[in-house]
Amino acid sequence: MKTTTTKKQRATTPGFAIVITDDTELGLATLIAESEEGQYEPIGVVVSINEAREIAQCDLRNRMKKLERGGDPGLCPYCYKVWAQGLEGSYRVAAELLSSSL
Repeated sequence: MKTTTTKKQRATTPGFAIVITDDTELGLATLIAESEEGQYEPIGVVVSINEAREIAQCDLRNRMKKLERGGDPGLCPYCYKVWAQGLEGSYRVAAELLSSSL
């Protein structure tokens, strides 16, 4: 008797032709810090969500140090968003990283 296994194919990430995982190479994606009020500040270029998470953690840590020293940390990030080129060349949010979970 021959057994057949079926491999479930994961659905693509909305706006992208592929499934976006933490290790997916995104090309030249941009990490943006965003406040609760909608203000935003570009942080840097990232190639994956894992790299974005590391850079966001470092950015948040540096802002907290400035605040503890009585300095102005600038924008208070509510979340960090990774923008990557999606279908038809438009840029879309590939991931959102809440500051509270970093």
